[in-house]
Amino acid sequence: MTDYPEIDFVLKMSNLKNEGFVPTLRKNNTGIGFTLETYLGIRENNYAKGDFIDDNTYRGTVFELKSQRFIKKDPRKGKISKNSHLISLVTQAPHNGMSNRELLKEFGYPDREGRNRKNLYATITAGRRIKSRYDSVSKMGIKRQRNILHLTVDEQKVANVDLDKILSKLENLIIVRAESEWRKCTCKNTDLHEKDDFHEYFHFNQPFVFRKFNKEKFYDAIDSGKIKYDLRMHEPVNVSGEEEYDIDHDHGTGFRVKFEDIRFFYDEVNAI
Repeated sequence: MTDYPEIDFVLKMSNLKNEGFVPTLRKNNTGIGFTLETYLGIRENNYAKGDFIDDNTYRGTVFELKSQRFIKKDPRKGKISKNSHLISLVTQAPHNGMSNRELLKEFGYPDREGRNRKNLYATITAGRRIKSRYDSVSKMGIKRQRNILHLTVDEQKVANVDLDKILSKLENLIIVRAESEWRKCTCKNTDLHEKDDFHEYFHFNQPFVFRKFNKEKFYDAIDSGKIKYDLRMHEPVNVSGEEEYDIDHDHGTGFRVKFEDIRFFYDEVNAI
């Protein structure tokens, strides 16, 4: 039995919102998720179904927790920008057919920035052709047949994901959006600073609870192009010229979506 952390999410989230901007506890892209989980009292995990159990308002519900920077403020750039990046719902390597390692070896391409590695990055939308300078990538597509999502290359099926095996993680979802602001900092946590002593701060002020997941609407969102299938992996090449597959460089195959489109496959959405 999974030992999920149990928290009163509404209470802890209310307290965190009232704190205003808090400093990130980890550098780079993963800092927002780690900082949010730490303040909520949720340990890092890789549970199959969710991240925590709510022990008050939602009475024992297991929730998957996601976070997103939705506004970015950086005085060094002199502007405020809105984040339109996709949110990763779930990451899953193919269940059948070619593995991620095999996909990378067969369809990967040389790094454009001259780094000694092979890349395979593609955002694939059902019914649309990918615009890419690489022929192998431009021929990629996805096609759903009932609960099986096929990855195709030149209309040929090369791998697939059984959607029924991943949907349990999406039954109850919480997304907390935050304003990101870079500040000149004099704190002692210099390992969290950029070279010019700027430190990222977050104001976690937009939590949303998504419940009553609708599988058929999820399928429709894939078919209509709202949900994308993302390939995000690379592997270094060693001094002999041979590829060295390393799971640490494999961000995997994932399902990603715009925040605004998530409500289409949940029947209950609440802002806290």
